[in-house]
Amino acid sequence: MDYGAITIDTSVFDQKGLKLESGILKTLEQFKGKPSYLILSEIIVKEVHAHLKKKASDSRTQLKKAIRESRLNLSGSEEDFDQASNKLIPKQDDNEIATNRINSFVENTGAEVIPATGRVELDEIIRRYFQSEAPFAESRKKKSEFPDAIALLSLESWAKENNVRILAVTTDDDWEKFAEQSNHVDVVKDLAAAISQFQPHTAAIEFCMYISSKLPDNEPKDIYEAIHYYLSTSVSELDLFPEASSFFSWESDNVEVVFEEFQFVTDQDGNALLQPVQGQNEMLIVEAKVIIDATAYGTFSLSVRDPIDKDYVTIGGASPNTDFQFESEVLLTFEGNFEGENGEVELTGFELLSYPDSVDFGEIEPD
Repeated sequence: MDYGAITIDTSVFDQKGLKLESGILKTLEQFKGKPSYLILSEIIVKEVHAHLKKKASDSRTQLKKAIRESRLNLSGSEEDFDQASNKLIPKQDDNEIATNRINSFVENTGAEVIPATGRVELDEIIRRYFQSEAPFAESRKKKSEFPDAIALLSLESWAKENNVRILAVTTDDDWEKFAEQSNHVDVVKDLAAAISQFQPHTAAIEFCMYISSKLPDNEPKDIYEAIHYYLSTSVSELDLFPEASSFFSWESDNVEVVFEEFQFVTDQDGNALLQPVQGQNEMLIVEAKVIIDATAYGTFSLSVRDPIDKDYVTIGGASPNTDFQFESEVLLTFEGNFEGENGEVELTGFELLSYPDSVDFGEIEPD
């Protein structure tokens, strides 16, 4: 089915870590100046702005705390750390930072922001609310669904006015229920799959189909080895928060992650799941799904409380390790002559899009 526009729900922005300037959200810049639109409800833009503002506030707080603790623990001069604070912490307030980021995203992607005023009838929202009609649900608190209702009805109004069908990307089931009774809105949950609907059928796409059948068998060898190398490097750079349980009090000194192996997530025919998200004459960006096996090595300091002095006394350390597995999306950038031999195409870019933020070492005790 041909779509005239693509739109994204707040849930997807959050799922992608609000990384507007990198990763798969950045590939949406390809829609600027193209026949197919990227449209965003005014409601979604405001929600994303609020989430960006909170993220900026949290980062500012964490950075101030880190600088303050570093000054105490590293015995540096107050002047040096004040200079570091002035350089690292922006003068702009969190609202301005969020505004600049969302405005730049809208500008770079050429997104059209659809206002609610003049497009959404209050009577229609009230009717849907009291009849528990999508996106309002019977089994949950419906008041929180008013923003969804306003966003969806304004988007549908725009679609009717422009006589196009919209492909909406969301992880919200209520959007899916709304789409089931709409003639102008379809819903998918995967952003890469949605973007692929707007890609032309070129030699680059044919190349993508070719390697999807070869990669699970570790071919083409040069491309597979390049992916293996990038994955190994990216996983070793992960900064994971340690979780553990112990009879003793513990503090983590270090967590090191070692990449072990990976495999591609495949479809029922055994082909790697590759979604083209941006294609040009000599460049192709695709999203792949992989399952990664890794080992985490931790070092912990253990202590007990002296019942007399009430102080904590170090009793030794622990050096546990644990194997873990996680599924991740990766962004692969290929460049070269897609109409020539496969050897003329190289993997020139790699980005690990998703990964865990913690690892559980289980029960620990002194070595």
